[in-house]
Amino acid sequence: MIEFLEEIEEHFSKWYPKEGCGVLGVVKGKLKWFPCDNVAPEEEDFIIDSKQYIAISQRCDIVGVVHSHPDASPEPSKLDINYCNTLGIPYYIFSYPEMELFKLEPVRETKALYGREYEFGVNDCLEAGIDYYASKGIELPKRALFEDDWWDKGLDYFTEEYIKTWNFHKVEGNMQAGDLLIFKVMANVGNHCGVYLGDDLFYHHAVNRISCRENLFPLWGKHIIGVYRYAA
Repeated sequence: MIEFLEEIEEHFSKWYPKEGCGVLGVVKGKLKWFPCDNVAPEEEDFIIDSKQYIAISQRCDIVGVVHSHPDASPEPSKLDINYCNTLGIPYYIFSYPEMELFKLEPVRETKALYGREYEFGVNDCLEAGIDYYASKGIELPKRALFEDDWWDKGLDYFTEEYIKTWNFHKVEGNMQAGDLLIFKVMANVGNHCGVYLGDDLFYHHAVNRISCRENLFPLWGKHIIGVYRYAA
């Protein structure tokens, strides 16, 4: 990464006093730096523009997330640690303007599927789905960095096109155990997901609740907008 230090520092300077951010990706066997926009509303935080992140992830393998801590130590915050562990890729954190580097390695924890406390981006509906499928031997791609409340920001993450990148295809007719369910709840686009278990039960993790099995009908079934099946 040393070959990109000048570019990274210049990018940080453009975003100062906000945190600068970007990703490292592998393109044709070579490491490349991709500067990204920080869409976080607070100065002392960063959220990589999700459209940019997804576009980059479809072109190459993302192997690192880079961001700055302006006028502060590069020591990772609790949020840095949580997101690093969730994404499963290293975080390269620089103090700015000193450019002191802290490399944070992810630790993949084995979490129980049921009874998780909700935390967006760490323990949420998508993480619950990823971990459920992993328990069945199906490894989904690393998640993109979703923006919270995306459905109110003109974003749509649960599109058929994007879900195809997870090797799921949309199906019509009867649901089968293991199908991925996309819901639209008080929004204009899909904003929740779960896994159908059969016999009117599904597994999910809703906001402000703990992860659980729940009856699909009558409450949740009316909000389904898509059923997707893994293309084994």
